[in-house]
This record gives sequence, structure tokens and C-alpha cells, in this order.
Amino acid sequence: MIATVTLNPALDKSVTIPGFAAGRTNRASIGRVEAGGKGINVARALKQLGCPVIALGFLAASDGRFIADDLACSGIPGDFVSVPGETRVNLKIKDPLTGVETEINEPGFRVEAEHLKALERKIEEMAAQCAVIVFSGSLPPGAPADVYAGFIRIARRHGARTILDTNGVALKHGIEAGPDLIKPNLAEAEEVLGEGIEGERQLVGAARRLLAMGPRVVVISMGADGALAASAGELWRAHSPSVKASSSTGAGDAMVAALAFAMTRELPLADALRMAMGAAAASVATNGSGADIGSIQVFSSGVVLRDADKG
Repeated sequence: MIATVTLNPALDKSVTIPGFAAGRTNRASIGRVEAGGKGINVARALKQLGCPVIALGFLAASDGRFIADDLACSGIPGDFVSVPGETRVNLKIKDPLTGVETEINEPGFRVEAEHLKALERKIEEMAAQCAVIVFSGSLPPGAPADVYAGFIRIARRHGARTILDTNGVALKHGIEAGPDLIKPNLAEAEEVLGEGIEGERQLVGAARRLLAMGPRVVVISMGADGALAASAGELWRAHSPSVKASSSTGAGDAMVAALAFAMTRELPLADALRMAMGAAAASVATNGSGADIGSIQVFSSGVVLRDADKG
């Protein structure tokens, strides 16, 4: 089984506004409203892959209950810590005339020390039962910058492997705890390293520098430009198949789900990367709803993979 941990979940609301313009009255049609937050998105993708999964984290108020019910309807069990306040709402605006997507994300509820301690106990319990625990997403107000690092150490101590997908100081501290895999995008990798990454040579150098900071595997995602996966002995560059994009939202989470799935199957790094790229392409092509095994296999067949150590 795989557990996902979402510290800052959201109610994801998507709307379509032809000719969206700031500073004007815009007429919207509601696309969908569903449970969100990176770890919850990963859990949903894992469920589509047929992998047993449980979602952990924090929830608050009526929107939190909506998220728990939405997950239950999808067949995903949850074990959340209830906190005061309101679960945030993330609004995604798509303009079909331009293809531009705009995201407006709220900061989230505030968590206190007792809430973090309660979640720590749940992680400790699940780590003894799960092959992999995925820690994803931003930190809510009140959470210390090193909270993921502490959770990763607890999970490892109880035998679970760990994946970390976050940004900023949470990523920097989390890396130092030695997760089994991290999946920053290019901007997140640049932020942690404190410098820009341009060209293939700098990309390889960045992956190696990140490896030296603690994780066993680094996967740097670059959207339509593909991804790079690195471990102590391997370096693989993947290029995405040609995809007619429906929505890029959730593509990174589909990648993480596939990497977690591959980890439970002990797949070689090259095969895991190919599967992750296929999952991202399936997500982009089907508006985040197509990360099942069949569609991943189809899109994975179009992934171009090369050994980056050989140029």
C-alpha cells in the first residue's frame, strides 16, 4: 500500500471564461469542483492505477468534509487530522480562446503543534504498513519549514520508502532528511540550488548537486521539455511524446503517482521514468483524468529515452 500526505489540501474549482480579462466582469461556466491538493491528486492517480492507497493530512470545516466524502466516493480511504479554520479553495480559470490557464490559490488554514503531533502519530502508524509514503504540496501557515524532514525520518525509521514533491525551504530541508526520491520541477530545482539552469550540461550538473544533498533519486520535470532522472549510478533524459494538451493541471502529480507505483514494483529507473512521462502525457491529454494503466502504456510508447551519461 501507498500513503499520501497532504498538509495543505484544497477544494479545486475549475471555471471556463472565454476572453477572460482582469479588471472586468467575466461570465464563467463551472467546469468541476473536486478534492485537491498535490497529495490528494497523487492518491487519485494511484487509485486509477489500481494501487491500494490511503490519504493522510489535515482537513477543516465543511469544505474539508466535502474532500473526505469526495475521496470516499472514489474508493480512497482517508485518515485526516481535523483543524480549525477553512480548507482553502484553489480557483483555476481557463480561457478557451487563448488556451491560457490562470490559477488563484488561497494560503490555507493554520496548523498548531498539537495538530502536527497528531499527524506525526498517524504517519508513524502507516509507515509500518506502507511500502511508500508520498509527501506532496505546500505547507499551511503554522507548519515549520522542516516538517517534511521530520516526517521523512519517521517513515524511514519504520521501514517505508519516501517521495517528496514540494518547493522552497520545505524542499531544501526535506532533501536533507534523505528521501528515496524527490521530484522538483525546473524552477523548484533552481530555487533550491540558488542559480539558473540552462542547457543539458547544467541540467545534469544540477541533478548531481541535488543528489549530493541527500536523496537517492532525483527526477527534475520540465513540462513539455521532458524530464531528467538521476541516481548514484544512472542518468536518464526523457523527452515527452507529442500530445494535444487539454490541461497541464495535475501532470506533475500523475508523474509522482507513477514513480511511487514503480517504486513498489522495484522497476529500474529508466522504466520508472518512462512510466512517469507516460502518466504525465496521459494527464495532459485527458484533463487530468486519464492516468490509468492502459493510457499510460499508450503514451509511454512515445517517450524518447536516452542515457544522459553517454551524451
